[in-house]
Amino acid sequence: MEWPLKVSGGKYITLGENVYIAWNGWLFGNNHYGDQHFTPEILIGDATYVGNACHIVACNRVEIGKGVLIADRCYLSDNLHDYRNIDCAIRDNELLVLGEINIGDDSWIGENVCIYGPVTVGKHCVVGANSVLTKSIPDYSVAVGTPARVVKRYDFMTQRWRKTDENGNFIQEQLYSRAFGKEMSGDA
Repeated sequence: MEWPLKVSGGKYITLGENVYIAWNGWLFGNNHYGDQHFTPEILIGDATYVGNACHIVACNRVEIGKGVLIADRCYLSDNLHDYRNIDCAIRDNELLVLGEINIGDDSWIGENVCIYGPVTVGKHCVVGANSVLTKSIPDYSVAVGTPARVVKRYDFMTQRWRKTDENGNFIQEQLYSRAFGKEMSGDA
């Protein structure tokens, strides 16, 4: 762990072997907020790297697999502040605990990504920089945008990364090959 680093609720946090937490991060196992009480867990698997200024907050559970790369300035939280009671400040509203966040082994979370639970990121996935992920994505997929959506998945039949539609189904594209002067079926 690189200093400065803030750890709140350390007894709720478990780190695997060879985990690296870069400077200015915050790991927060939040066991209470006002009159609310929680049993949080933050679990970070072996050989995972968490970049500079990342915040990981759990009231329920945030589990990060092995060999995960989390770039700088990411925010992972299984909760958020309710805002619906307009008779008090948002900070005085209760926390809404959304469910668990699970990030699969060998995934890459790009810079400035926000992930709000309940979300499962499959294994060997990429979440592109500046994305806001609020829905689960399957193994071997690439998600980008605000809100993030799957744009590519690995196709084990063709052994290639292929573009997908908004539902994660593979799409076919017609490519023009200048070298051969004919159309070819494939993906860019």
